Amino acid sequence: MKLLLVDDQNVVREALATALEAMPDVALVCHAESAREALILQQRHHFDVAVIELSLPDRSGTELIRQLKAIADTRVVVLSTFRDEFRVAEAMRGGADGYLSKRAHLSDLSDAIRTVLRGRTAVSPDVSAAMVRALQRRDASGGADVIAVLSERERQVLRLLALGSSAKEVAAQLDISVKTVETHRARLCAKVATHSVADLTRLAVKAGLVEV
Repeated sequence: MKLLLVDDQNVVREALATALEAMPDVALVCHAESAREALILQQRHHFDVAVIELSLPDRSGTELIRQLKAIADTRVVVLSTFRDEFRVAEAMRGGADGYLSKRAHLSDLSDAIRTVLRGRTAVSPDVSAAMVRALQRRDASGGADVIAVLSERERQVLRLLALGSSAKEVAAQLDISVKTVETHRARLCAKVATHSVADLTRLAVKAGLVEV
């Protein structure tokens, strides 16, 4: 597994790199203090997972997430001091696969890295609350009507995910690739400002796609 750490705080970045290098399944750990440096490294190594801080000196963390993913199919875990609903929602809409606050333990980060590699979402408990608030705010401003603008395929994917099917199972049932399923799921999550399967399930129930 190849990991990229992006944080402008040298002590934090170097300490994390040392700790993650000790993980038995990690082959490479690179670290960068800026988005520019991170993108250069991404072009060279195509990392499996990037762990990034949103506050960077040369551009926003959300912009960096999009650019990293445009280069390679890299999972991104945000590890940030920010826990407010605006930044959490913005990062998840930008393509983050996980979001941990810096109050998390090193073991939480290790678990999160492995979780996102399996195609799932990793969110620390204190961040989950912010995600729920972001979803509620979106619903209050008309986000509940998002189902009306979904394509038929997006509805099918939403329903199967809400029923508990994995991306691989959804792909098999709809005769599409796993990557296509993940693309649909990312779009769905962006529309409801979360990557939580629970929130997608709530949306599906609310839309009548799934019975409870």
